[in-house]
Amino acid sequence: MIVISGKYRGRKLKALEGKNTRPTSARVKEDMFNILSNYFIYEGKTSLDLFGGSGALSIEGLSRGVKFAYINDHFPAAIQVIKENLKGIDQQSYALSQLDYGELLETLENKGVQVDLIYLDPPFPHIEYYYDFFNRVLNYNLLKEWGIIMTETPELLDFTKLPELSLLKYKDWKNKHLYFFRLERGV
Repeated sequence: MIVISGKYRGRKLKALEGKNTRPTSARVKEDMFNILSNYFIYEGKTSLDLFGGSGALSIEGLSRGVKFAYINDHFPAAIQVIKENLKGIDQQSYALSQLDYGELLETLENKGVQVDLIYLDPPFPHIEYYYDFFNRVLNYNLLKEWGIIMTETPELLDFTKLPELSLLKYKDWKNKHLYFFRLERGV
């Protein structure tokens, strides 16, 4: 894995072995960020990755201009890989945590944190967790108005369960579904 674009372009990233993470392929990651670039200006923004895996999505965002990244993974081995991949990146530009995603969301809510971009690419296939995530993010007011959620799911999502989010883009791969949603409460 490598960083595709920006100030860390070409930087090699380590991946975690095993079934506890699902590294995003280079082709899929490139497509994700090409699509995201049509809707999002990275400069000065804050991102959140609940299931960091290798940290590749957050590092790609930081490389493209994200000012600060919250990176999380519950799995200890993933945290070690993320730490290795973050070496040489300004420690003032990220916060790394090892919490259950629900705990992290509650912690961020209690601190009054809001982000502009959320990467949601969990290593599990259970679609009900996605709806739990969306509900918590909206109820905890973690996503700024016009903020974007980029998510990869194993099944199609039911949009009736996501009334406050506007679908910007959908892409279907053989066994994955990629969605880009924007929060538009004031519209």
